[in-house]
Amino acid sequence: MSKKNKHKTPKVDPRVLARPRLDALFERHARGELNDDGLHAAVQSLIADADLASVLGALVMRMHSTPEAERETLMTLVERLKSREVIDYLWQQVKKPRALTFDAKTTVLVILKGMGEDVDMSDPGRYFSPRDFKPSDLKSAEDLFHAGMRGLARHLRHSRDPAEVEAYMHHIYKMHENAIDGNQVFFEIAKSAEASGTDLEADFLYAIAHTTPIEKLQQAVERALDRLAVKGIKPITPAILNLGEGRFHAAYMTNPEHPWQQSVTVAWERGTGVVQALIFLLDFGVPWRGAIKDMFPTQPLSPEKLRRDFVERSETKMGERLYRVSLARAQATIAAAVQANRKYNIPLPKDFIEFRHLVERWVLHPPAAEIAADTSRDELAHLPLTPDRKHHPLMVDMRDLEHNETFQNWLAQQGEDLDEEDEGE
Repeated sequence: MSKKNKHKTPKVDPRVLARPRLDALFERHARGELNDDGLHAAVQSLIADADLASVLGALVMRMHSTPEAERETLMTLVERLKSREVIDYLWQQVKKPRALTFDAKTTVLVILKGMGEDVDMSDPGRYFSPRDFKPSDLKSAEDLFHAGMRGLARHLRHSRDPAEVEAYMHHIYKMHENAIDGNQVFFEIAKSAEASGTDLEADFLYAIAHTTPIEKLQQAVERALDRLAVKGIKPITPAILNLGEGRFHAAYMTNPEHPWQQSVTVAWERGTGVVQALIFLLDFGVPWRGAIKDMFPTQPLSPEKLRRDFVERSETKMGERLYRVSLARAQATIAAAVQANRKYNIPLPKDFIEFRHLVERWVLHPPAAEIAADTSRDELAHLPLTPDRKHHPLMVDMRDLEHNETFQNWLAQQGEDLDEEDEGE
């Protein structure tokens, strides 16, 4: 036979056959021709013949197409394939942008969890970003996020006191930054929780109602809780129920007639031996003119630590005495400061926005019973609740005025005000 008539047998890349060969091995196992040890040895041989990436890819696809109830053999194999090389490769695929489809990445995470890796599917934001999703993935993503929220709700039940619940919910709200639909996802979660209708979901809804900074979400959740209550479904976890049962502890402030600034601290009890405080910094200089310049919540701490670290130590550090005052005085002071923020178009601090529910409940609109029950000795009782500062000179930081953005903004605002006055004349 001439050379030109000879037909060469085409070479087939072993990687192309990884999936059908893997399926054939599982069929032999199902027929009893291979036990678990034999299946593991055959798959290891397949990895050596093809390559790790091809066989793992085929394993991921097979697991994805296998119902969860029928994955026992697969998960047994996964545990036996565990090695540093395999784990590192799978994590690399999870972290690589668009290396895996949404379903494939979900399956890889299941495999990694089966290998003992730290995978928390209750927090999908750790592994998925909006770029991972196609329109066809939205239903799967929604199901995953809802399942994740149930996991978060179960974790929430382990909180020891309302302060821990508060911190945990704050973490959950941060997750919306990576969610598909921003804050809207929490409205969908609320609907899903009400539809599920167990005390687990009632706990979670109650925690949202008492911690969310989003007023519309709070109202929607409160309505859902009312409908569940009609059915006899109510929250049951003490630490969560105690979110709305805080007691006023103490309030402190520096001299309200200080020319530059004032510090206000309002602390509430969050459980036995646990207090938490909101600390406000008011600035009387330009451009704030009495508005809130900064605000932050403390961590949960003991009353002794609050006194030591945020009263005595602050007095030493600032050189300004902190006076013990009534809740009513603190309320009036912060209410006037918020008005100044609005009047002079000064943005409220980020933490004020995020913890607005605490500001409202503890400072701006505390229960009337708490104000009435407050027997604190007001060390500034000789002053009006909101001292008149009209006769105080406006203070301006004279350092580098040319590059002082806040001063330049204030100066421009003064020019606009004068122009308006001239037009009125």
